[in-house]
Amino acid sequence: MKYRRMNRLSLVALLATLALVSGSGIAQTQDIQANNSILVDSSILERAMDALSVKYSESAAAQEEISRLANEVSSTFEEFKRANDNLESLLVLNAGYRRQIAAQEAQIVTLDESIASVEEVTREIPLLMEKMLTSLEEFVAIDYPFRIDERMARLQFARDAIDNPDVSIAEKFRQVLVMYQTEAAFGRTNETYPDTIEIGGTDRDVNIVRIGRVSLMYQTTDREVTGAWDNVERQWVELPAGQYRFEVQQAQRVVSNLDAPDILFLPVKSPEAL
Repeated sequence: MKYRRMNRLSLVALLATLALVSGSGIAQTQDIQANNSILVDSSILERAMDALSVKYSESAAAQEEISRLANEVSSTFEEFKRANDNLESLLVLNAGYRRQIAAQEAQIVTLDESIASVEEVTREIPLLMEKMLTSLEEFVAIDYPFRIDERMARLQFARDAIDNPDVSIAEKFRQVLVMYQTEAAFGRTNETYPDTIEIGGTDRDVNIVRIGRVSLMYQTTDREVTGAWDNVERQWVELPAGQYRFEVQQAQRVVSNLDAPDILFLPVKSPEAL
């Protein structure tokens, strides 16, 4: 049997450690010397050291497992936080999409109602355009006969557009509205232009003066004959010799921007009671 001499303090620490780790009994020492040295069986120490080594190895493995689990928990918690943040973002985004979908569904209902109305209006527009164009043709026929060829050509152009199947409904309606706008503008404008009209059974070159739809006058190019349109009798009427001759000439100059605007004394039919 081998013995090893150990310091008392070292032995006490070793025995305490062995007691904590293994709880096994330790062989009694044979003798305690006065110089604080103890003789201990070396095989007992080796078994104790082996036991300590195993316990240390198990403790290290346990600590590594604890660290691994702690890291896994930390990683899982971080993943949970990211997933929770993504979930909150998706909930907010989903709520926004729900509001957009609700608004779009309301728009769809409105559009469906509008489409139904458009279909009804589309069926009625051709009849409306026909009535509008017929009324305009009738109006031109009883209106003052200024630039009559140009006006009738525009009416025919609008009529051709209405009858053309390749022209869209919108374009057809636009053509009719353009005609109305053009005819309405004649009541707010003045003009003078050369023309040829029949006077006393003879075609004469004249200068026409139009003041809105209030008065339509003519004067021959030699300024010898002056007259006006009688819209009641639907004919040109020659004015008395010398009467309105100067006034019509002045009107031509004012309308042509050769003279400043001035008060003009012109032949105008008095209104009649209906």
